Amino acid sequence: MYTHWKNRLAPVALGLALITLVGCDAAEQSAQKLAEEAKKEAQALIEESVGEVVDELNRQVDSLQESTNRALGKDDKEQDTEAQQEEPEKPLEQGVET
Repeated sequence: MYTHWKNRLAPVALGLALITLVGCDAAEQSAQKLAEEAKKEAQALIEESVGEVVDELNRQVDSLQESTNRALGKDDKEQDTEAQQEEPEKPLEQGVET
């Protein structure tokens, strides 16, 4: 009689083990999806933060340039002529045909 119960318990134990393994696999996949989503969100937040920092830095640099130019007594026309003088025109390079 003991062997009769033993034969019936083996498939039940095997079934429970399979259900447990399937549950573990589903939990692992769910955890991986959550980790990927968290990584994407973190990257988006970092990119947004970096963009805001760069914009703010550009505003501060522009403000500093304007105040420096005012302190030096330069107006917009002088700045334009200086910018043109600093960037001389480059001659066109002629290619050699073969």
